[in-house]
Amino acid sequence: MTHLVLIDAMNLIRRLYAVQERPYLPLPDQLTENTRQQLIKNTSQAVDKALRTIIEQCQPSHLVLVFDSQQPTWRHQLYPDYKANRSPMPALLQQALPELQQHIRQLGIAIYQHEGYEADDIIASLALKMRQHQQEVTIVSTDKGYCTLLDSGVKLYDHFRRDYLDEAYVQQKFGVPSRRLIRYWSLVGDSTNHIPGVAGIGPKTALELLQLGDTFSEILQHPDCPKALHSKLTEHKADIQCFLQLFQPRTDLELGLNLQQLRYPNQEPAHAQN
Repeated sequence: MTHLVLIDAMNLIRRLYAVQERPYLPLPDQLTENTRQQLIKNTSQAVDKALRTIIEQCQPSHLVLVFDSQQPTWRHQLYPDYKANRSPMPALLQQALPELQQHIRQLGIAIYQHEGYEADDIIASLALKMRQHQQEVTIVSTDKGYCTLLDSGVKLYDHFRRDYLDEAYVQQKFGVPSRRLIRYWSLVGDSTNHIPGVAGIGPKTALELLQLGDTFSEILQHPDCPKALHSKLTEHKADIQCFLQLFQPRTDLELGLNLQQLRYPNQEPAHAQN
């Protein structure tokens, strides 16, 4: 059976780089050129080791590292404050990305990037397309947003925990099944993405509301929906609809990829990029 492994590239690389950079904080921009080169070399070696470990663990027949767009995406257009609290990519890592990407290709691993879309949209589109054909799919990332895909049969692997994240993990961490995560986050918000949620609705209240229906329309129509919360949801309807879109990964992208381009090891010198 085909087994496609989709790696959230910057989720992996930025964490590995941060470990190498930590001893030089808070003044990484004042490093000597030799130290800067050593930092990147160490990062490259850490990426190499991590990829080999992931491959050994997941045993892919097809493999691709998916990179985020370097330009603002449709989410920024929809909600300008999206990820406004995120620290920018370190300048040294930004400069070294082409070199790191080249190293990854030399390992026989395909890479892919599509301007205007985050990695999660690309990964979700590839994952769902493969699942529609009953093929095995594993996503490698620590991004909790991918937990929303567990209901479709996708596997989610956290390389740093060395563990698979499943429905039991989601239920224990958030108190809801994966199919309700997007509605849950649209109510309580998500500080990592700078999405505020609905003021006055915390996790406990959100869980109580989500027990009343599978959609917000059902919740509002339920006789047990408290009047105060009914008014609050109605008042913030536009915001909630916006947050639902922000949390929902795109699964309909036409990427122009075929499985042969993603076979591991990859023999094609060119990487797929739009």
